[in-house]
Amino acid sequence: MGYRILEGVRILDLTMVFAGPMSSRILADLGAEVIKIESAVRPDVMTRTNVYPENKLGEEPWNRGFTYHTINAGKKGITLNLGSEEGRKLFRRLVEISDAVMENFSPRVMENWGLGYEELRRIKPDIIMVSMSGLGHYGPLRDFYMYMPGMEGMSGLAHLTGFPQDPPLLSGHAYGDWVLGAAGAAALLIALYHRQRTGRGQYVDVAGREAVICQIGELVMDCFLNNREPSRVGNYHSSVAPHGCYRCKGSDEWINIAIENDEQWRNLCQVMDNPEWTRDERFTNAVSRWENRGELDGKVEEWTQRYNHYELMRILQDVGVPSGAVLSMKELHLDPHISQRGFFEVIDHGKGIGKRPIAKQMPAKFSDVEEFVPRRAPRFGQDNEEVFCNLLGMSKEELERLEEANVIGGTFTFVRGKPTRIDLIEKQGSCSVDPDYLSELSKHYGDDIGSM
Repeated sequence: MGYRILEGVRILDLTMVFAGPMSSRILADLGAEVIKIESAVRPDVMTRTNVYPENKLGEEPWNRGFTYHTINAGKKGITLNLGSEEGRKLFRRLVEISDAVMENFSPRVMENWGLGYEELRRIKPDIIMVSMSGLGHYGPLRDFYMYMPGMEGMSGLAHLTGFPQDPPLLSGHAYGDWVLGAAGAAALLIALYHRQRTGRGQYVDVAGREAVICQIGELVMDCFLNNREPSRVGNYHSSVAPHGCYRCKGSDEWINIAIENDEQWRNLCQVMDNPEWTRDERFTNAVSRWENRGELDGKVEEWTQRYNHYELMRILQDVGVPSGAVLSMKELHLDPHISQRGFFEVIDHGKGIGKRPIAKQMPAKFSDVEEFVPRRAPRFGQDNEEVFCNLLGMSKEELERLEEANVIGGTFTFVRGKPTRIDLIEKQGSCSVDPDYLSELSKHYGDDIGSM
């Protein structure tokens, strides 16, 4: 029988947008009880209102955003206004029965609420607190706001991203946020292990800029130890060729090929039927291939354009040539390898959404650990009664009173008679939906489902 690694661990999740919720989603996938805390005044708008199923707002659009459902699956959801004294008192009571608090506000917020680590430690001496911010909570830059573009730029990642002749680029897919989230989850796991061994909690300060720097550590070391400034190299490798992303047959199909040694090069040549140009002295050994990599890439791409990217990937992998087709979202959903790995889980997201495949935030598999299929992401405030009444022993009458007082935001649309940030909800830029795609998804997953 398997077990869930973090079963019995309760985490209060104050995080918003991408990095923080992605971090706590990993922990929820490992079996932790994660309680996501929002307020009607400041809900997690960025993810709740971003990319709707079939590109339609539908009813209660704040409960339909794809990003929100992906990075909050498996969590409980409550509404609590920490801007009120009563709200902070309730939060302190939750801290008493929890193991950890995670937050990704700017550094001054928790202290201004009187909920910094020292205060939380007085409430529960072995509590663990993980703070995630762009530049950390200490040092001269602590009070600067920092989002993904700043983290990637100030870390040096943007300087390395792009082609040599072009200016620096951001990753284009919020890489800094995902790296910060993964670092935050890892930090909490280490802190839990430390507490298990010593009985002591701790405060962990995770800076996004530093988390991204850790991903380019060898280049940072080369710069400081050898006084060599790294530069943008596109898809080139520092020592081997061919190494790149090559166009295939079709309007926008590509394949990655990475030759690492002479044996793989010979296998590639054989698959290409050993064209005469492969015997050119410019390409006969690893050094000359690297020195003439631009011309070599052109020759390889002339050949790859004859094939479908998936077909070519199978041909090359069968002869031991490292390669991978660049997949669209549709191809990712239907890919046999990803499917057999169980990377996507079909979850019934309930009324207004139905069954949808979502990606696991923890794609790794563990021996003797139960495979955990998370429940759907919580509707706005759906677990208020369970948490406040069942966990804290509050009466339903008291719950209603606090809802009326806007301490527990029971409604998303109005607070004190005024519209909340629901006015920001609008149709965001997801792609149009191919009906055949929906049909293929249903056939592939054996259910009547749609696409996010």
